[in-house]
Amino acid sequence: MAEVSPQLFKIANLVIGSLATVSALTQFSYIFGNFTAFLMSFYALALSVPVVYLEFRVPPNLYRFASFYFSFIGRGLTYILLSLLLSFGGVFKVLVAALLFIFGVLFVVLEFIPSIQEPENFRPEGNSIAVGEDEDDII
Repeated sequence: MAEVSPQLFKIANLVIGSLATVSALTQFSYIFGNFTAFLMSFYALALSVPVVYLEFRVPPNLYRFASFYFSFIGRGLTYILLSLLLSFGGVFKVLVAALLFIFGVLFVVLEFIPSIQEPENFRPEGNSIAVGEDEDDII
């Protein structure tokens, strides 16, 4: 099977994170109409901003506190959760939610394809976090 370019993952994460951030910011306008959707926009913003930030820099302690950002299944489930949080409103928000859901399912499926390597920013400080890829033999 052909290898997937790391740039493809970077572009996908940047597009998804940017669209989710913009959608969360526009959902702030629901403060008077739908207060629940307004509150969900805070959670969506807190989940979507790190997606964009992680494409440029990986904070050293983030893996300890939010390790779900460092695996395909964690990112996929985060994208699915974001699609549910941002599905209120007009056509733009519904399209963004549908795109987030599709990419979330795609990322979950990528977790179970062994020939797809995790991108460089999925590894804390350059180490692989995949199960079964330990270099040390413990006796």
